[in-house]
Amino acid sequence: MGRQSRDRRVSDQAFQLRQSQGDSGPVPVNLRPGAAVLTDKQLLRFRDFIYENLGLWFGDSKLPVLQNRLRIRMGKLGVDADKYYALIRSEDDRAEIEKLINVITTNETYFYRCESQMDSFREIILPRMVEEKIAAGNRSLKIWSAGCSTGEEPYTIAMCIFETIPFHSIWDILIYATDLSTDVLNRALEGKYNKRAIERMPEDFLKKYFDLRENGLYYVNNAIKKVVDFEYSNLVDAYYDMDYDIIFCRNVLIYFRDETKKMILNKFYDALKPGGYMFLGPTEMVRGLVDGFKLISLKDSVVFQKAPR
Repeated sequence: MGRQSRDRRVSDQAFQLRQSQGDSGPVPVNLRPGAAVLTDKQLLRFRDFIYENLGLWFGDSKLPVLQNRLRIRMGKLGVDADKYYALIRSEDDRAEIEKLINVITTNETYFYRCESQMDSFREIILPRMVEEKIAAGNRSLKIWSAGCSTGEEPYTIAMCIFETIPFHSIWDILIYATDLSTDVLNRALEGKYNKRAIERMPEDFLKKYFDLRENGLYYVNNAIKKVVDFEYSNLVDAYYDMDYDIIFCRNVLIYFRDETKKMILNKFYDALKPGGYMFLGPTEMVRGLVDGFKLISLKDSVVFQKAPR
């Protein structure tokens, strides 16, 4: 069964993967204009619905954020909390779920994020893997950017590959980039970025792989875009493709409860080839949740390598 039949494409309904957790108690917040303020009971009902259906958890400290974003959406539709709750529960209006996900999620990223990790990938892990593959007569590379947001991470990965692999054009390279938000996936497909997004890019990357146009935006060139396949995928309930050489899932697991993190990490383990690598965000708290991976320290960063269980 191909990926297209397993995971709905970008144009399909999407569930986003990014919200926060924490149980430090409610915090004050300035409410933005919108619909009437939700009662505590109404707000918790929305939180439970989002968690049960999407796997995203809003801890108490994030409830004011959820409150504001729900009110903005309800105000735009001109409905109150009870009517909006009934709307998103209706099987006849799945499109509104997509709108809700795009409203409540936060997507902030940039090219060459977590520089020490990308340096380790580019200068240590990738050359080592390429050498092993060439020795084995294998010129294929399969990488997954899980929670790819607006595309900066998978495009950065592609640029690192082009810089590292001689004659990369004769390789079979696939970077599978997934997210839950149709908004961010559509922006990723466009491949155009403002100056802030590219500020940390190495200068040679900027010259080789971007076109600066008169509108002041930087456009990723077609050679890079060609090796990145953007698709919708929900890490919580999606089928995971197999035989990945490397998985990037950075600054994503922090938004899940521990039981969900463990489930996703186990599925990542199964999806990787023996000896494959997994990059997580520097602040991911996964102690006691990762089974079967060897932790490797590299250049002010760490990477997980799949080991036999």
